[in-house]
Amino acid sequence: MKHTIARRTFLLKSALSFGSLPMQSLVTGLPVSFLAGTGLAGLSNRAFAADDYKYLIVSHMRTGDPINANMPGTYPANNSDVLSNIDHPDAPGFKVPTDFKLGTVDVKAAAPWATLPNDLRARMGFWNHGTYVNAHTDFQAVRRFNGAVKDEKFSLNSKEEFDGFISQETATGLGCVLKEPLSVGGNRINYDGQAVPIFEPDAIKGLFASNAGNIERMIKARDHFVDRNYRSIKNNGTPAQKKFFDRMVQSRQTAATVSEELSSRVSGINGDDPANQAKMIVALIQVNVAPVYTFGIPFGGDNHQDNDLSDEVQETTKAMEYIDTLWKELKAAGKQNDVVVTSLNPFGRTLLRNSRGGRDHNGLHHGMFVFGQAIKPGIVGGLEPVRTGGKVTEFKASAIQSNTGKARSNGDIPFEETLVSVGKTLAKAVGISEERIEKRLDGGKIIKGALKS
Repeated sequence: MKHTIARRTFLLKSALSFGSLPMQSLVTGLPVSFLAGTGLAGLSNRAFAADDYKYLIVSHMRTGDPINANMPGTYPANNSDVLSNIDHPDAPGFKVPTDFKLGTVDVKAAAPWATLPNDLRARMGFWNHGTYVNAHTDFQAVRRFNGAVKDEKFSLNSKEEFDGFISQETATGLGCVLKEPLSVGGNRINYDGQAVPIFEPDAIKGLFASNAGNIERMIKARDHFVDRNYRSIKNNGTPAQKKFFDRMVQSRQTAATVSEELSSRVSGINGDDPANQAKMIVALIQVNVAPVYTFGIPFGGDNHQDNDLSDEVQETTKAMEYIDTLWKELKAAGKQNDVVVTSLNPFGRTLLRNSRGGRDHNGLHHGMFVFGQAIKPGIVGGLEPVRTGGKVTEFKASAIQSNTGKARSNGDIPFEETLVSVGKTLAKAVGISEERIEKRLDGGKIIKGALKS
């Protein structure tokens, strides 16, 4: 474990030092995969895929937060007696329910969701599915989609987790320093059977800030690189290579501006809370350290005894500030079209309150928010009641019709395959080919109705 942490620390230090490939990449506008090559050899076919792949950002909380309890889709779109039995907080400012739009889709949800910017909500979806477990200790099992994630040799008998699968498939095309995920907060994840250490923002800041300000020297290095390679590529490169070079090379002014903004963004980090985690993730994306980043946004925690649901109200409201911070940072860095952001916890919470007024674990229904350029705004899947003795005692995620993303009792994605299906859909959203998705994830279907065509 110590060796693993030391290795990642060394890689981070190397990535954030002056003269490193990530810093050269920042000021030249060329990916690490090109800079690491020799002349045109660096422009491999794999490098061209960088334009198609997206970075994945995932919020993980093993507490199993009640995101599913107040998001769009858990409020009745009509006067259904069954759905109206769902318990929501009744608190000032939460105003149950609030009408707003996800793009052009009319939805109802807790008021805080409506405070997110319109341009963010225009690319935001809320996906309903099951996780089939109820214990915190099953956190890693859910991240393996209960064994459906295959390793790079296509074996099901592995401990591969979803974040690792995405990293392995996209790291080369994105030109990242690390092949594995990088965690700046939230809860522990694993890669290749080993725990991924959490590098908190303040710790990374010490590595980053001292090396991000050598702007003039980096610009000179950029100019030298461009002058040395531009004519060769223009004269001898293939059409694809020429197009690639033209697309990636930045102007002197742009390079200087990006470097200055990066230095300013890192120097503004002043803690390790989710807002600072979001800021650090964007800074790391700018120097292309990793293909996948994990952090943690709380939405109410393990709230069995939250008798008035006040923790749920307060943390859900605060969570919107963290999501908004991430969105603003992405836009300021010009990276809003280069990411897919989502949440994945071990389970959701019961939609009916327990005898103490709080919520218990619910592996029958988990709700995740997802946003990105490829995400169709709206609700995927839905709810159906669980009855005991003719009485509604809980709710579970419904089956899904893959081509529409709608809840359907006889949909072609049964309840038992909804978890791996949302995983396949996320993989498609970050740019992984359907052929690779089918080889790496067992069962389920891509929910094409959840994605923009």
